[in-house]
Amino acid sequence: MARRFLTDEAKQAFIEAIETCEGCSSAEVVVTIRARSASYLHADLIWGALAAFATLPVLLFSDWVFPLWSFLVDPLLVGGIVGVAAARVPAGRRLLTPVGTRAAWVRRAARATFFEKGVRQTRARTGILVYLSLTERRAEVIADSGVVDAVDPEDWARAVTRIDAAVAGGADGLTIARTVAELSKVLEPALERSADDVNELPDEVSAT
Repeated sequence: MARRFLTDEAKQAFIEAIETCEGCSSAEVVVTIRARSASYLHADLIWGALAAFATLPVLLFSDWVFPLWSFLVDPLLVGGIVGVAAARVPAGRRLLTPVGTRAAWVRRAARATFFEKGVRQTRARTGILVYLSLTERRAEVIADSGVVDAVDPEDWARAVTRIDAAVAGGADGLTIARTVAELSKVLEPALERSADDVNELPDEVSAT
């Protein structure tokens, strides 16, 4: 899913968004795109169980006559097929997972990624992680203390909200990359880029 979202054009747009933010400020931006932030096994099992139970009335009340072994085998077979298929339908997984739970999973995964990618290790604490989770349709933008202390909190909140809204609305990669580039408008006046600024983190986009 993440790789379908991150087309060649979208990937280039995200790289350009990173370069835009870093070219006008001392911020260090990392973009990570994940197909999902949790396994969602519970949702797949529920869909499979519902399909299995729904198979029984069909066997019982159908005009066709089924052998007795069908009442044991067919529900399990149908449930297994539907459970596997459900793993390919993000909307079905979202439907069976509370919004708060999905938000917590994305937040936890984003915080872990913040440290894994070394975003916390910049000299002036100006690292920013833009974490996009596609199944949940949520974005988490985590800024280090140097950014939080410098930017206008209201302007920053509005810029982050625009990213989250684009992801929540199912926008394509090009559209979301443009909203990421708009972070530069908040970063430029707050984090002056010095002449000897060093690019501390790779300008890459990771997707899994």
